Amino acid sequence: MTHADATQDHEESGGADPAQPVLSSFAERLDFLFLNDPRGPFTNPQVAALLEEEGLPTASSTYLWQLRTGARDNPTKHHIEAFATFFGVSAKYFFEDDTAQVINTLLGKLNELKETKGVTAEQLHTQLEALSGLLESGVTAEQVIAQLDVLNRLNEAGVTLDTLNRFEDAGVTSIAMRAVGLSEKGLNAAAAMLDQVRRLEGLPTEADDQDQS
Repeated sequence: MTHADATQDHEESGGADPAQPVLSSFAERLDFLFLNDPRGPFTNPQVAALLEEEGLPTASSTYLWQLRTGARDNPTKHHIEAFATFFGVSAKYFFEDDTAQVINTLLGKLNELKETKGVTAEQLHTQLEALSGLLESGVTAEQVIAQLDVLNRLNEAGVTLDTLNRFEDAGVTSIAMRAVGLSEKGLNAAAAMLDQVRRLEGLPTEADDQDQS
């Protein structure tokens, strides 16, 4: 495949990473989630226990093994929805190739942050839920992936995921979407302006929070 062909494939996939494996069966996709969830990897007994703990439709570890290996390929609607809720993805992940490819790309990018200082597995899972929700609401795959790239760059610049989560209700998601394409210098300038606005409104900034801690 030529570079031009790869670029075209990347564009046609809505920005999904072509290096991510193309998983066609329910078993492959469920197994991928078990192994690549930011909180994992999970074992069958762990997920069986957590499904019950979270009040979701239960499944035995044997049943989960059968679904992951393809020994059974007829999961119930309730179990599909339970898996989607538990792993923080749309149920469409299990049936739509484009959705699966985008989610797998998001998981790959989120897992790259697992070793980042101050980032917890639960925070990464929350980000996956939020980004999956954007996909479900009609935001294009390219925009969702670009937003995650922006959030990663903000995190590298010192704006932690914890801070972004605290600002989410104040519209940070919208702000991040509009920041797509900005250089690191531009992102730093935008962050400085946000801090200034917060000071004008008598609100603490990230620097203030760090001074108090």
